[in-house]
Amino acid sequence: MGSRHSSTILKTVLKSAFLLTLTGTAVLGSQNADVKVNAKSDSSLSSELNPVPASYGYFVDHYQENVKTNSTPDTNPAIALFNNTFLTYWNPTTSTKTNASLLQENLDKSIQISNGASQAEIDRSYLTDRRDLRYNLISGFGQYAPAFIKDTNAQTDFNAVPNAPLPAGSPYSSMKWADENATLGSAVKLVDIAEDSTWSGTGTPKAYIKFTRPYRQSDQVKVNPYLKNVMASAAANDYDFPSGHTTAAFETGETLAYLFPERYQQLITRSSEVGCDRVLAGRHSPLAVMGGRVIGTAMTAATLNDPDNKQLMSEAYQDTQKDLSKAQDKSAKDSFSDYQTNLKNYTYRLTYGFSPIGDTTKPMVVPKGAEVLLATRLPYLNATQRREVLYTTGLPSGYPMTDDTEGWGRLNLFKAANGFGEFLSDTTVNMDAKKGGFNAADTWKNNISGKGGLIKEGTGSLSLLGDNSFKGGTTIKAGTLVAENAHALGNGSLNLAGGQLTLSNKSVVVKGSYTQGSQATLKLNANSKLSVSGHAKLGGKVVVKNAKGLKSGVVILKSSKLSGKFAHHSLPKGWHLTYTKHNVKLVK
Repeated sequence: MGSRHSSTILKTVLKSAFLLTLTGTAVLGSQNADVKVNAKSDSSLSSELNPVPASYGYFVDHYQENVKTNSTPDTNPAIALFNNTFLTYWNPTTSTKTNASLLQENLDKSIQISNGASQAEIDRSYLTDRRDLRYNLISGFGQYAPAFIKDTNAQTDFNAVPNAPLPAGSPYSSMKWADENATLGSAVKLVDIAEDSTWSGTGTPKAYIKFTRPYRQSDQVKVNPYLKNVMASAAANDYDFPSGHTTAAFETGETLAYLFPERYQQLITRSSEVGCDRVLAGRHSPLAVMGGRVIGTAMTAATLNDPDNKQLMSEAYQDTQKDLSKAQDKSAKDSFSDYQTNLKNYTYRLTYGFSPIGDTTKPMVVPKGAEVLLATRLPYLNATQRREVLYTTGLPSGYPMTDDTEGWGRLNLFKAANGFGEFLSDTTVNMDAKKGGFNAADTWKNNISGKGGLIKEGTGSLSLLGDNSFKGGTTIKAGTLVAENAHALGNGSLNLAGGQLTLSNKSVVVKGSYTQGSQATLKLNANSKLSVSGHAKLGGKVVVKNAKGLKSGVVILKSSKLSGKFAHHSLPKGWHLTYTKHNVKLVK
């Protein structure tokens, strides 16, 4: 970067000092402000989790340098962010396509997607285009949207499609999207800072990159019929990359997901849908909306790491939780109610079907400060563990628009919201049910691999839904661990030292030994079975539910060798247990 004003340097120094602290302290307000990474954890931070600086340093430290007076990659991190990606495909200085085949594929995808738009997508992309960029994300709240609209005084003057194409020069929404003095005014303020601050825009990067919009590159791109006059009359310097709507969508959606993580994946799926709407309308190319995700995510993390916003973040989080947690309107429409559809759409929009164009074997890089994006979604993890989640759920390298130096392009927040993708080492999870929310109960849906194991502590309940293969074994010291998949417990032994193991799958496998302590409980349905490949040493308590319709002699625990017995049991009336050399049976 070139020379900077002394005030900017001072701010950078102060922010750097704060971020070093933030690496160990989650900015959550009262929910878990006491969760810290101890000094030992910080000093032993594995090298693979360390951030990698770009030409500008770290985006979270320098994001406020995205202003008009900083108009080159040497002075503006919002431009330099794309040095290793889009600026290797396109040279704005000479207006030269330096990767012509990729840019042609980008245009071809624009043609294909825009021509394939359904009427519902045409209508939706029109409303996305016209409405305030922040109002666009409210639909991600689903059945909580009516309460959010009411308590933020949210409004728009675009509620339906027009009867005819808009005339040239028609304005966007003229209404203020929400009221900072409303009941949820703190949430509105934080979103306004994230999306509408001086340095959050894409105008300066667009002005430098100067990449033509797809509908002006080819008349085969089908523009939204309601917008054809507006788009035809747009200024010549109305450029494609990066998409401003998409940037704003991720700034808004990820900020709202921070405030209301109960709708985390739904809100960021809506963020990605806004980007898709821009391609459907012919406004932007896939690479432009992929770029919008990258810079929007970096900007959001920068806002949430900024010490100037810490108090507001705490207030907004607490206000939103208090206001929305019990405000579900089950009669309201929810366009994001289907998890598998959300997963499919979000995952596709990370790459838009592009094949890798670079090295696919590079290790994942986690940007400095990115862990804050999971602070409320995984509040029981410390900052280092959240970085590990991002590291183990990131995209493979090599795809277009993903390999920026810091790693913003490879973050997969949808997958990260499902917990670890891999245990790099033994991982302790300590959940405090008294804090409520995800501290009390959570579900990890990823297929977890790795050499490490899981150690469950605290009073909360953690469910494992993935087909797991981690090798380090499972230890339950307190609280509840729920096995919802046959291989939820991975490929190691299980030590039920305390707390409770609940089997929610008909068959659950322990690929090793099973040891149950005197204070521990095994809970299962009578038609469920724990299969232990090694030695099973029993103790503690077993709880068996729902034996209706079952024949006497059903096996509830099978092992290669069995020793000990359950000291206590709670069984269906009229049933008892029998023990053999290998099995525990439920007998009537």
